[in-house]
Amino acid sequence: MSYIRKIDLGNDNKRTRNKKKSHCPSCIETNDNINLFSKKINQIEEIVDKLRKNSNLQSKKADQFSIFNAKFTLNNVPCELEYNLSKFSLEDLQKLVIVTTSNCNNKYPSSNTSNESDSSEYSNNESP
Repeated sequence: MSYIRKIDLGNDNKRTRNKKKSHCPSCIETNDNINLFSKKINQIEEIVDKLRKNSNLQSKKADQFSIFNAKFTLNNVPCELEYNLSKFSLEDLQKLVIVTTSNCNNKYPSSNTSNESDSSEYSNNESP
C-alpha cells in the first residue's frame, strides 16, 4: 500500500499525519481477482509439473516391459535376440505368440492338451 505525505506550508510548517491511500472498490475487486487468478495458475502449473514427472517415470517403466529377450540355439550355436515389442505391429505380435507357444508346447507335452482346445477355438473363430 502506498502512503501520501502532506505538508502544509501555511501553518508554521506543521506536518500532518500520513494518510493511507484508499483504493476504489473496483480496484480492490480487480486486485482480488488477479490474486485469485494467479493462485489458480500456480495450481495448474504444479499439476502439470507433477504429471510431467510421473509420465517420465511411467514411460521408463513401460520401456522395460516392452523389451523381449529371445534365447535359442542355431546350428549348436547359442544365440540371443532382443526385441522392442512397442514397435511391432499386431500381426507380428500374433506371429511371435504362435511361435513362442508352439515352442513351449514341444518342450512341455503336458500342456498340449489344454492348448489344443484353445487353438481349435481360435481357428473356428478365425474362419468366416
